[in-house]
Amino acid sequence: MKTFGFTLSVLATVFLLAAFYSGPAAKAQAAKVLDGKQIFLAQKCNTCHSVSTEGITPTMKSSKAPDLVNIKADAKELNSYLRKTADINGKKHMKQFTGSDEELGALIAWIQKQKK
Repeated sequence: MKTFGFTLSVLATVFLLAAFYSGPAAKAQAAKVLDGKQIFLAQKCNTCHSVSTEGITPTMKSSKAPDLVNIKADAKELNSYLRKTADINGKKHMKQFTGSDEELGALIAWIQKQKK
C-alpha cells in the first residue's frame, strides 16, 4: 500500500510540474500575434518591393517589382502566388515564401491593409 501512495504522489507532482511549466508557455504562444511588417522585413521582401505607406523602399535600387500598396489580389491568390503554385499576369513570383502558413497569413493580411 505504501508503494501505491508513493506512486500517486509522484504522479501528482509530475502533473503539477508539467502544468506549471507548460501552461504559461502555451498561453504565451497562443497570445503571440504575428506582425506582417516584421515578417516582410525578415523574409527580405524589401529587397525588391516597396511599401510606400510604411516608408519601406527596396534595397535593390534597380528593382522593378511593384509597390505593394493597393494590391488587388485576394488572400487565396496571394498565398498561391507567394508559394509559387500560381501565376499572376502570367508570371510566377521570383522567390518562394519560406515561412509557416501562419506567417504567410499574417504577411498577406498586412499587405492587404496597405491602402493609400
